[in-house]
Amino acid sequence: AVLHRLGSTEIESEEALSAMEKEIRTQQQKSRFAFGKSQRLALGLGFWQQISGTEAVLYYSADFLADAGLESPEQRLLGNIAVGFSKLLPELVAMRLVDNIGRRPLLMASSFLLAFTTFMMGIAFAQNWTPVVVVILLCAIMASFSVGVGPFTFLCASENLAMSERAAGMTMCAAANRCTSGLVALTAVSMSEWLGDAGLFFWYATFGVGAMIFYCRVVPETSGKTLEELAADRAEAEGIIVGSEEDENNMQLVETSQGTFT
Repeated sequence: AVLHRLGSTEIESEEALSAMEKEIRTQQQKSRFAFGKSQRLALGLGFWQQISGTEAVLYYSADFLADAGLESPEQRLLGNIAVGFSKLLPELVAMRLVDNIGRRPLLMASSFLLAFTTFMMGIAFAQNWTPVVVVILLCAIMASFSVGVGPFTFLCASENLAMSERAAGMTMCAAANRCTSGLVALTAVSMSEWLGDAGLFFWYATFGVGAMIFYCRVVPETSGKTLEELAADRAEAEGIIVGSEEDENNMQLVETSQGTFT
């Protein structure tokens, strides 16, 4: 009766209960594995979001602008403001598009644009392009980050984790993310002194290509799917057999649930 009161038809209620049964069996079998595919995906999402150098761009944009030839503090301040707005405004646009376009296409497009603009920034420093071009490219880097990789990393991580593993998985994702962010921020200055500004951005562009491959090959699409469908997809991806004759206790739990919800 509960599902009917929520607006579900009898067929939809049966499908939901069947999905609940599969989720229970899946979680029972997944307990045999200490570190599954979903946790690895969460770690990867946390890592690849930050390794492409956007934290260095955000923290040291004034230094990059000075190296490009903007000697006036007022000009560098205006450049920093432009970089900040370039990070904020695309997120507002992406927020309106994510449910229509999907998480995965935005992540792939964002990672491609991020790798490309970072590479172009390396060329700008190598060829001594004008400060205006450097400002535009810095803004383009942050905008590329903010249309997908920036706002949707943790969303994708949480949607690909089952309820029983979400707390630990999101903790690992955040830990990998913050450790990578700290590593990038702490090494940016020394890497710039060693490789030069051009070499630093070419270095980050290399990781950007790696991130693009990761999003293309590893990250599944979750947009438009219910929690039950996502659970079934996870079970199939991890090779967990659902619907076997074992786990009778779980079947009894499902039967009790059926008596409650129908």
